[in-house]
Amino acid sequence: MFRLPIAIGITAISIYSVQKSYIAITNLQKYEERSERAAKHSETAAHELHKTRTTQGSSAGAIALSLLSSIAITLSVAFGSSTPTAWEHMLPPVNILAIGASFMHNQNFWKAKAKVPFVGGFNEGIEKSKEIRQLLFVLGIAWGALGAIGWISNWSQHPPPRYQDAFNMQIVHMRVRHSHKRTSAVYT
Repeated sequence: MFRLPIAIGITAISIYSVQKSYIAITNLQKYEERSERAAKHSETAAHELHKTRTTQGSSAGAIALSLLSSIAITLSVAFGSSTPTAWEHMLPPVNILAIGASFMHNQNFWKAKAKVPFVGGFNEGIEKSKEIRQLLFVLGIAWGALGAIGWISNWSQHPPPRYQDAFNMQIVHMRVRHSHKRTSAVYT
């Protein structure tokens, strides 16, 4: 019931994140030639260039996985069964792990970066990277909600046997106790 709107929401956030990621990458690529020249003369600059590329790549990869997964779940829920399949149960934790790893990778790299005066595109790239981290956080929460709702809906439709037996035994016990109270009330 709630899976379809959440899956559609994740798809929309993922599409928006793809756009932000593209803008951040293109803004940072404007300064890549200068960075490559500096990397030839400085090991620190080479390391920074490598880290910039990997953080942007990890974000783009996690967002692409989120987009593809959310589209697959949206189509499955819209045209398939109301009960989540095994692969639908696996996609939320996989996405949470990928998004969480990307978020932490980005957080550790970009939190210490200061804006550079007179370099607007680079500063805009830093700002977009911050926005991407926020979007990754939202995506992680949304995938957690989708996963929880999937497990709850599956469990409510198909409870594990031990819980079903305990539930049935409790109902039988309540009926016996209730019928016993009625019969004892008749005889007193």
